[in-house]
Amino acid sequence: MENIMFGELLGKLLYLSNQKKSSLAKELGYDISYISKWINSKNLPSSKNASSICKDISNFIVNSLTESTADDIIKYFEFDLEDTSQTREFLLQNIEKYLKSSYIETTGNKSKNIVIQETYAQERYNSINYINPRLRKKFLAEDIASYIEKDESLDIIIYTNVFDIPIEEKKSLATSKKELSAFKKCENLNIRFLTGFEYNKKDVLINSMIILEMISSYPNLNFEIYNCEVAKSTGSLVIKDKLLYLGVFRSDGASLLTNISKEKQVVNEFYFSIESILKTQGNLIYEKKTSIDLLKETTYMQYIMGHDLRWIIGNINELFMPEDLFTEISEEIFGYDKNILNKLRKINIFLQNITYKSDLKVLIYESEISKYISSGELSFFNIPIKLTVKQRERHLKFLEKIMKESKDIDVRMIEGKIVDEINNEENPSIFLSKNLKIIKMNMDDKMNGYAIATDDNLKNICDDLFNTIWEEKSNLVSRDKDYILDRISKAIDYMKIINEKF
Repeated sequence: MENIMFGELLGKLLYLSNQKKSSLAKELGYDISYISKWINSKNLPSSKNASSICKDISNFIVNSLTESTADDIIKYFEFDLEDTSQTREFLLQNIEKYLKSSYIETTGNKSKNIVIQETYAQERYNSINYINPRLRKKFLAEDIASYIEKDESLDIIIYTNVFDIPIEEKKSLATSKKELSAFKKCENLNIRFLTGFEYNKKDVLINSMIILEMISSYPNLNFEIYNCEVAKSTGSLVIKDKLLYLGVFRSDGASLLTNISKEKQVVNEFYFSIESILKTQGNLIYEKKTSIDLLKETTYMQYIMGHDLRWIIGNINELFMPEDLFTEISEEIFGYDKNILNKLRKINIFLQNITYKSDLKVLIYESEISKYISSGELSFFNIPIKLTVKQRERHLKFLEKIMKESKDIDVRMIEGKIVDEINNEENPSIFLSKNLKIIKMNMDDKMNGYAIATDDNLKNICDDLFNTIWEEKSNLVSRDKDYILDRISKAIDYMKIINEKF
């Protein structure tokens, strides 16, 4: 921590210890404006009182620490603490030492009543220049949580090229929506994510899965993704009126610069710059549709009438269902709406007479068949329903019949996870044709919908994902038809046992 300005060090200590300037001012017996001037380097304590003030600040910081914030300070300052029983005394001594050293470094040989030359940047700059990724993520989460607890409206823009950042940052982004969803009770939470879509084909699996996870998970959250040209090796998150985070990374993933600011003018200047880019260059990459809209607007019919049909079945759904069972479930769910039932009858006829007799490539998760056998839970046009044992048996027998009789339908089984780095709550379901790419959103109590790809880059990503799994992942996908039929046959046997027919 050499060559660090006194105000900057004080700002870091307050931030890391999760303390406010007002609390420090009260402890020292100073007005808060003094503390602000110290942090902004507009003024410094007098040399006469500097030693005692450094000691008092150190006492205040250490006395306010929790186990978690103490650990953050130790890691941030890279303190070499061998005896944890002496943590408090160690921190008291070293924080006081750092404060005194930075005071001397800042003042040099100047007079007692030192005043630092004010510049535009110094007046408004209040940030942490570098902080390790784990702590950065923690502080951002805590800041957002604090705003939510106050029931404040949050307008968030995330701006980074998800395909270009280091793997750890990718993992963090893959879980960001999950973390934000913890605050979904906040009705005034609006998140817009801007990313570029240039990517290396060798990383297509993890890159695709990150985007799909962000699209499909937590559909109730007001979360939009835009395709936009984004500078490489940078990442930023800005909350209007409240917080700015900006990071710059080396090609190997190491952080070169981290800036966290809560100065409203700095925050909003950045926010409106990014929002201007979004409005002039951003392209929303998908359109949300509810299950009802998908049927009423004939989007689903358009899809199954398309060419080059390919399915990634992430959970068992309305596909490969016998005609009579399809009708039963349609009437059970949509019996109140004759218009929807009429649409479903047409879809059923088309599936039975055209789709199941056409060229078709299907990837299905083995784990989902096992789950379906035990739970009976099925997604019928992304509306959850539980089937009886007899209904499940009829469904699986029909799938077995199609595989045995059709020479045009090629079914392959995904054994395990597509990528280990992402812990999906649900396996992705994607339905692809030449022109339409439909991503099933995770089932939810209020929103059982789909994301229709509207951006060419997202469409290409969906195609690349399917083709990579289909053609290249021999260690992940079983292509042996006899083996797959055997797995389905055993599933039917299990159903018979459950149904007491054995």
